[in-house]
Amino acid sequence: MLEVKHISHNYDNETILHDINFMIKTNAFVVITGESGSGKSTLLSIISTLLKPTKGEIYFDGRSIQDISDINHFRNQEVGFIFQFHYLIAHLSVYENIAMVTKRPKVEVEELLAKLDIAELSNKYPEQISGGQRQRVAIARAMINRPKYIFADEPTGNLDSKNSKMVFDLLRNLDSTVIVATHDLSQIHPGDQVISLKDGQLC
Repeated sequence: MLEVKHISHNYDNETILHDINFMIKTNAFVVITGESGSGKSTLLSIISTLLKPTKGEIYFDGRSIQDISDINHFRNQEVGFIFQFHYLIAHLSVYENIAMVTKRPKVEVEELLAKLDIAELSNKYPEQISGGQRQRVAIARAMINRPKYIFADEPTGNLDSKNSKMVFDLLRNLDSTVIVATHDLSQIHPGDQVISLKDGQLC
């Protein structure tokens, strides 16, 4: 479970987020949405531990983020990240891009690639595969260490509608708590938990 309590954030003298409070259940699929400038990416950065809030507390399974002494170790073990751009390393193969972030055996990487229907791409390089395939590789990289939490910032921003649906369907079926920041309302399902922001406030 993830709890966000009284989160506010300022850039210089401008308040980006105003007293944000919500709770996310374990293994939920959560969408953070809002117009450009609403604060959704800032909020995602804060709850994913990449950005420290000006005020407020974040709790992972009852543990305050402030009480975690080694945040890098926590991120490596508990958190996966997916971004709008895949950030794959061009001179590494698909397999190598995933293997570099884990100590898990090769067979587990290969099984994950098969699960995401990209096993045949293992030895190819990012420039040799499509945008949708690259994003699935990025999802595999985020999944390989079996994190409890996966955070995705506009993961379909560079994809067409067909690949966008595929990526959202993959994310919904992960055995993790998945939090996605997106402006793509067409991908929101009635069963999703939706956190809507406007001008840095919940609405």
